[in-house]
Amino acid sequence: MKMPTEINEKRSQIDKIDIKLMDLLVKRMKLSRQIGNIKKNLNIGYKDVEREELILTNLKERYLEHLSDDEITSFFKTIFDLSIKNQK
Repeated sequence: MKMPTEINEKRSQIDKIDIKLMDLLVKRMKLSRQIGNIKKNLNIGYKDVEREELILTNLKERYLEHLSDDEITSFFKTIFDLSIKNQK
């Protein structure tokens, strides 16, 4: 079955957003690596639970009307995990 034009147009928009998300993720991971190098030189642990909680709190305050608590937490826990891997 051929997809309606409206669906294809929306999917095209999503594809463009996905590219922007990945560009931002790459920038975030580069910064995480830089932070990891600083932490290593200062002998500081990689995981910062207080920072993660602060980020989640701020994001939930801003986006809870659009996304659920679980969606925000799940998305950013994955990003946090990737960041920690990049820092090591």
